[in-house]
Amino acid sequence: MNFTMHAKLFFRSFFLQTGWNFAKYQNLGLAFVMFPFLKKIYAQDKDALPSVLQRYLANFNTQPAMASFCFGALAKQEERLAQAKTLPIYQERLSEWNAIKRSLSITSASIGDRLFWGALKPFTLLFALCIWLLLDVNFFEIEIQHTGLVQVFGAVLVAFCTFNVLSLFVKWKGISLSYHAPNNGCFGLTQFDWNKTIYDAKRMGILFASVLLLWGVYYFVNDLSGLTTIQFITRAVIVLFFVSISLITRDLGIPNMYVYIAAMLIFSIVGLF
Repeated sequence: MNFTMHAKLFFRSFFLQTGWNFAKYQNLGLAFVMFPFLKKIYAQDKDALPSVLQRYLANFNTQPAMASFCFGALAKQEERLAQAKTLPIYQERLSEWNAIKRSLSITSASIGDRLFWGALKPFTLLFALCIWLLLDVNFFEIEIQHTGLVQVFGAVLVAFCTFNVLSLFVKWKGISLSYHAPNNGCFGLTQFDWNKTIYDAKRMGILFASVLLLWGVYYFVNDLSGLTTIQFITRAVIVLFFVSISLITRDLGIPNMYVYIAAMLIFSIVGLF
């Protein structure tokens, strides 16, 4: 796989979720991402391409950023399929292809959900709140002075970029790692210590949460008279509301991504007043 093909798969991966459906999940997106590679592999046998695409239109579902590991591994296995000289060899490699597609999508989803949704999303939200405190956008103060759009949305932008830089790195690197990984290398997944990364992200989140808690206690003790004001009550209710909603959505199986987006939007608007 050369750089051009790598780049094509990478940019097409942004559309993985575009054709999401309840019947086969991300199957349309997978076929769309892999199409340039398949077209190149079967350039001399175009009659085989429709049947090959049918395989990619079967059920597929994984975490979007971690899907890159599936793209590279499936591309490598597809090359082996195209080079099969006899029917028994082809059937054996096809069975391996199906096993890789199924097992790798499940593994990638497990790692991705824990890392991106369970650790990095909450971490970046807390990171943004701590930046607001440093920029005097303080939910614990009754009156916020000199608060402008730059201060309010700057922290949101930093948090947004932090999450997406990590996501884009995994998207890009995962394709090459899984494509070039040896057969016993778990398709490049072992190149990263995922458990340590998830552990560190959660511990950093706890650190930022502790800073917010201590800062809140400071203002609670420093100015008890402010507790009865509408501004303090409003901010406290908003925080408690989103904490409660996150617990409810988790129990209902609703992605906390939507709660995260809503919280960032409301916190930004309230910070202006």
